[in-house]
Amino acid sequence: MKNVRRPVIAVLIFALLGFNASLRSVWSQNNSTQLDGFTAAGSATERNWETEFRTIPEAASAREHLRRLTAQPHVAGTKEDYDTAIYVRDQMRSYGISSELKEYDVLLPYPRQPTIVELVAPRRERLALKEAVVPEDPSSSNPKIIPLFNGYSATGDVTAPLVYVNYGLPPDYDALKKVGVDVKGKIVLARYGNSFRGVKAKVAQDNGAVGLIIYSDPADDGYMQGDVFPKGPWRPATSAQRGSVQFLSTSPGDPLTPGTPAIPGTPRLKMEEATTLTRIPVQPISYGDARRLLEPLQGPLRPRGFQGGLPFAYHVGGTAGVRVHLKTDMDYQVRKIWNVISRIEGAEEKDRWVVMGNHRDAWTFGAVDPNSGTTAMLEAARAFGGLLKKGWQPRRTIVLCSWDGEEYGLLGSTEWVEENATELKQKAVVYLNVDVAVSGANFGAASVPSMWKLIRAATRDVPDPKTGKTVYQQWQDRTRDDSPDAELADAETGSDTKIAEARIGALGSGSDFTPFLQHLGIPSSDMGFGGDYGVYHSAYDDFYWMSHFGDPTFMYHVTAARLWGTIAMRLADSAGLPLDYRDYATQVREFFAESMKTARQRKLTSGIDEKQMNDAIDAFSSEAEKTERARQDAIAQPRAGARLQRINDALIAVERDLTDARGLRGRNWYTHQIYAPGTYTGYAAQPLPDFRQALEDRNTVNAGEALNRIVEALKRATETLRKARD
Repeated sequence: MKNVRRPVIAVLIFALLGFNASLRSVWSQNNSTQLDGFTAAGSATERNWETEFRTIPEAASAREHLRRLTAQPHVAGTKEDYDTAIYVRDQMRSYGISSELKEYDVLLPYPRQPTIVELVAPRRERLALKEAVVPEDPSSSNPKIIPLFNGYSATGDVTAPLVYVNYGLPPDYDALKKVGVDVKGKIVLARYGNSFRGVKAKVAQDNGAVGLIIYSDPADDGYMQGDVFPKGPWRPATSAQRGSVQFLSTSPGDPLTPGTPAIPGTPRLKMEEATTLTRIPVQPISYGDARRLLEPLQGPLRPRGFQGGLPFAYHVGGTAGVRVHLKTDMDYQVRKIWNVISRIEGAEEKDRWVVMGNHRDAWTFGAVDPNSGTTAMLEAARAFGGLLKKGWQPRRTIVLCSWDGEEYGLLGSTEWVEENATELKQKAVVYLNVDVAVSGANFGAASVPSMWKLIRAATRDVPDPKTGKTVYQQWQDRTRDDSPDAELADAETGSDTKIAEARIGALGSGSDFTPFLQHLGIPSSDMGFGGDYGVYHSAYDDFYWMSHFGDPTFMYHVTAARLWGTIAMRLADSAGLPLDYRDYATQVREFFAESMKTARQRKLTSGIDEKQMNDAIDAFSSEAEKTERARQDAIAQPRAGARLQRINDALIAVERDLTDARGLRGRNWYTHQIYAPGTYTGYAAQPLPDFRQALEDRNTVNAGEALNRIVEALKRATETLRKARD
């Protein structure tokens, strides 16, 4: 304990004495640079408001928010979850921001009876399925902690031989077939990682398994990564990962009202009609419990890549020697969830919305996931409130959304988007998501390419509390370390030295940007500060863990609030929206080149019109360049307001053009032709999704049809930009 507290005090002293000086230094360095999208006078005014904004978030306030939000476990639909909604609403109102609850009625299962996982052969042993109480961590003994379970698991009672299937993805089942192991009629044991757990459930079901057990292997987030909790931040032997097994790759949201809002009067499917629910029982366990099942397995030695971190050679089983009994009992009911929707009305463009969002529900206490993000939102809102009192009002409306039910399958955000789809298509400028704001000190972001320059520019204006550099410099340093041979100009210093640009990832799924971007075509981003985080979805993701490992000083919560709010302010206040589609064209070109490399390797180029795609990209790139020049010209001309408005409208509409109302093949809820999660990747993006999937399926007919749709989308986007300049 003492070894933890002393460095914390030292860092706090730095934070109090040195951080303001560092902040002033960063501001002075950047005040000479005109902000993108602003006139010279507007840029100076914006700089002043941002300077004021970034002085308001405080570590003590952030710490108190997180303490309050994590006082009790708050699974979606519970009284404790409702209490957090009231807390967020009341805090928003206290800052002078309008705020209301929005209810939805969604299908939410809880475990009714304790799950049973027991070895019945070669010996009988019932697994504990319980996370140990940690004396140092008072929260770990809370009686309201929900038992280990997987949301949307089926109720079931099965006994069968056990097969270890590694990560439980299609290549793993292919490897098992090569060694003569069939999973049909078996219970399969998969380890977490490499994909969303709902994908593991679907693949197990599709391969004929009668049950699925998912465990956290110590190689992935346990002792092979470092010291385990409470000594360190990694997963201890009794800890397991809760989580939903809904088929998110098909569609998110309430399983009984796909594509429509879960409100009174909406027709609902019967349970057996739902296409996003597994039909087999699924249960998470710890690696301490998994060892009891893995160690006696016989059968073939593990294929390449199957070995985990437990101290013995893994075998895959499949023989009658190891049999397991799995029993789950789920209480499926339609229950209420509560979004909190807060608004700061725009002064000049009230019907243009900059939407910020974070989910609030958690599987247990949710100190990292998601309430570090809720804390950052509240601190940003508190700072907005401070500016409002001093006369600031954004040009455009800022909407702050605290989502409920995200953990079960993006329920709150998806239902709100489906209910307000028409209005959002007309009014939403962007969606700025923060799920996990802080689990460490390493910044990372994912977004559509049109927002890359905006995000990088904002990170250059916010200091990193640990290094004294800007967030951008710290981020770029890690990119350079990861990619030492990259040859991109150093945009931070203007130097001709070729070093790696800070990397921004592609958006897949697994968080609340999904309905905005991939269903409606609203430009979106996601960001946060990461670190060594091994207690994901466990009882130990609590205030104790955060205050000892994730962010002891709470300065990264403050930094997240400053950065998130800065980006929102620039989008809300700029005369010309800082969305640049030149980067988008470059990224699509890279995606297509990578895809064609795969197509040629697999000899799948027949029927693929490569020229029409490259021509469409060239035209989009050319028009994006012309539009950017026109935007800059219009910003510089005081009387070009109408022209600038047309360009702004086009910059918003382009992302909509990249969607297709017919949807993706076999999953029509997803409409975006450039970004979607892969069918088997879950969280990770599969760019050019239908085209890539057709190549994976070795189906050249589908590949040609998918490419035609992408070309059509690019042509729509190109025409939208062209018309804006007329």
